[in-house]
Amino acid sequence: MKLECDVIRDLLPLYAEKLASPASSALVEQHLSECPACRAELEQMEKPVPVQPEPQPDAPLKNIRSSLNRRRLRTMLCSFAAALAAVCGFGWYGYTACDRVSFFDARLQASYRQAENGANGWVLETRAEDVYLKPTHADGHYEAIRYRIPWVHDALDKVLKKDTDLLRSTGWMRTDHSAVVDAADMTVAFNGQDGTWYAVGSEPAAWDEVEWPE
Repeated sequence: MKLECDVIRDLLPLYAEKLASPASSALVEQHLSECPACRAELEQMEKPVPVQPEPQPDAPLKNIRSSLNRRRLRTMLCSFAAALAAVCGFGWYGYTACDRVSFFDARLQASYRQAENGANGWVLETRAEDVYLKPTHADGHYEAIRYRIPWVHDALDKVLKKDTDLLRSTGWMRTDHSAVVDAADMTVAFNGQDGTWYAVGSEPAAWDEVEWPE
């Protein structure tokens, strides 16, 4: 059987290419009907042989162009990310960065007003541009602040609406109450009983020459 298989396998290439004589083809077919190993050998021969495409002359140029396009895309994405980060950073800085304003720069003024129930009291307000009174942790305590980039803060706050506690004026205050304002140069209290301001802690230079707001 081994000898017969060797002979048939020598004829298989001619048989697969339809080049064997009729007698040889008949002999091969008879053997194939009885031998699975030779049938498998023939099936292997008849499988298509993969053909590698010949390299194109411009293949290196295509690779270079593809690499340049990827690099250009990465550069554009990095530039966009950097620009976006710069805009976000500028916006956050403009929205949050603020400084305390000196007491006199805040142009604080106390107004004597009557409430709806007829009771008399005071309202404190700032007359300076872009200056706000920001309530602190304690009741009746405020900070006089100004944002470093007011137009950025105001524009973003219209969208975010987070600084709802910023005030241009305080609420109505009874005459037996007082308010404290932390300014950049000193802390000042307003006495509601006699309508006067007085410094808390340190005093400014030439204190006797200071003109307090009415």
